[in-house]
Amino acid sequence: RGMSNAATALLPTPPAVPGLWFRTFRDETDLPAIVALMRAADAANGETMVASIDRVRNHYRNMTRIDPREDVVLCFVGDRLVANSVIEWADTSYGERHFNSMGAVHPDWRGHGIGTVMMARNEVRLRAVAAGLTFDQQPLLTTWFQDGDSGAAALARARGYARVREFHHMVRPTMAAIATPPLPDGLEIRPLTRELLPRYWAAMCESFRDHFGSWDASESAYRSWIESPNFDLELQVVAFDGDEIAAGIHGAIDPIENREHAYQRGWVEPIFTRRPWRRRGLASALIGRTLALLRERGMTSAQLHVDAENANQALGLYARHGFEVESSSSEWHKPLENT
Repeated sequence: RGMSNAATALLPTPPAVPGLWFRTFRDETDLPAIVALMRAADAANGETMVASIDRVRNHYRNMTRIDPREDVVLCFVGDRLVANSVIEWADTSYGERHFNSMGAVHPDWRGHGIGTVMMARNEVRLRAVAAGLTFDQQPLLTTWFQDGDSGAAALARARGYARVREFHHMVRPTMAAIATPPLPDGLEIRPLTRELLPRYWAAMCESFRDHFGSWDASESAYRSWIESPNFDLELQVVAFDGDEIAAGIHGAIDPIENREHAYQRGWVEPIFTRRPWRRRGLASALIGRTLALLRERGMTSAQLHVDAENANQALGLYARHGFEVESSSSEWHKPLENT
């Protein structure tokens, strides 16, 4: 089966499943099977985002700190891809370095121990990656998954992870009665040009340094953002104070998701406001304008993700604009040195 040393050397004893074998990612010919796996796993977990070849290809081409040919592991039964995993690491603004393990197991193949051995392999690999780096931050092993994935929660607990943060997927079920509060004095909405994109990205990265978790501000993350198949320059709603970018919302429409779910729903995220312009109602004013813009494009509902414990009361802000919690996900941590 051509099992690669990179995939198998760090694996504990695999479960006794006839025809089970592992290898690492080879090239983009693996993407159709990965996308099909992601779609099946997401549907079982209650995730409404729909993986697409273009979006996953863009992500794999712009991975920041890992080599997919070493750090993406695929698990097969016969010729069928039944699971995959990926690792990454990132720094937070509050002194932690997160060594993250992610994965998916097809719902038909859950309960066989496949996720257990793949997470164990990821942890060994992440500790080796950490040992080769010099850093002062507190190292943590982390993982994230939909709360609807009860098997993942059981696995995380069994391996010593603790749930540390909850995130909500919120939906505004209609586009009726959109409130558009006035902009604060001295600010205006202006079109975002391609020439301004690096400044806009820098402003967004600066803002998210204050938020929980990590934000990848690398050049490859920037490329991934602007090369996304759903990136639409005309859906970026940006507030300027003179020449300064004060705040912005990344509006987006995913036609594949809308087709799969038979709705017309736009994205209203990420939403950011730089520190000097906070607490003035600016985000609220931009949300109303983004919703109106999406409605002009034919959207009949809207959605976003939010940190349930956001220090700037984002959850309440979105609720006031008609968003309701539809589902949740969680981030889990454990010390890097734990087995």
